[in-house]
Amino acid sequence: MLRDFINIGFIQTVVEGSVAWPAGTFQMSVESEERVWAELKKGFIDLMNGYERPNIIVIPELSVPHGYEMDLRRLANSSSTIVIAGIDFFINGKDVANRATVIVPDKWPLSNPSRTCSHFYFGKTFYSNEEEEMFKGSNLLQHPEIYILSAGEFGNIGVAICSDFFDIERFVVYKGRIHHLIIISHNKDTDSYYFLAEAIARLVYCNVIICNTGEFGDSIAFTPAKDSWNRILYRHKGPGLFSSQVVSLPVDSLDKEQDKGIKNVLFKSRPPGYEKKKF
Repeated sequence: MLRDFINIGFIQTVVEGSVAWPAGTFQMSVESEERVWAELKKGFIDLMNGYERPNIIVIPELSVPHGYEMDLRRLANSSSTIVIAGIDFFINGKDVANRATVIVPDKWPLSNPSRTCSHFYFGKTFYSNEEEEMFKGSNLLQHPEIYILSAGEFGNIGVAICSDFFDIERFVVYKGRIHHLIIISHNKDTDSYYFLAEAIARLVYCNVIICNTGEFGDSIAFTPAKDSWNRILYRHKGPGLFSSQVVSLPVDSLDKEQDKGIKNVLFKSRPPGYEKKKF
């Protein structure tokens, strides 16, 4: 049986590209590493001490320095919360990858602290023009795998990193299979992502969560609700702003209205050709 809601915790860190990766360097500067880790610790404290505890915490693209991955897992274990976080560029010789980690504490979804966790990585398929220019002469590794995460009573989750949000084939796969789509990004074209969030929420018929860097802001939680005033559940606009917030998104009610033949009461009509698929 699905839960009524899933609580998504946003930690919108401020990683300024020109400071984190000065011209000619490809790993996050020490100054940026220390700042972002302080923000991540503050974000976890804020979220864990709030009225609503998150079931999943999302952290923007390229926000976690490599030297702090073990510390991040310890934070996930102590809070017993799934974490989906962008990792600093992976560089091996001329090979470069943009990856994210998914951390699942062994006692999740119970609130008891965990001692151990499982984790895996997923990567970016399509790189931005800025990344191609930054790593000119390097081999940008593509990761075309499309993941669907089964979160049990919280529904199925699709994931993407930044410009993969524009990958039409990804949405063909996800349509009818997921309840939530989570995008982590370091994106300056915030309005385009906002408009795309509404379009994908309607076409894939799912909740859309975008956790963008605080350098540019505009993290979003969008649901395909019938009433327009109820679709944007969270939007944090403005550049240079750190923020942490827990947002509740529908699960069971959306799942019911994804079924063919069910009258749409709380959500917009299912898109043409929509068919709920089972694994």
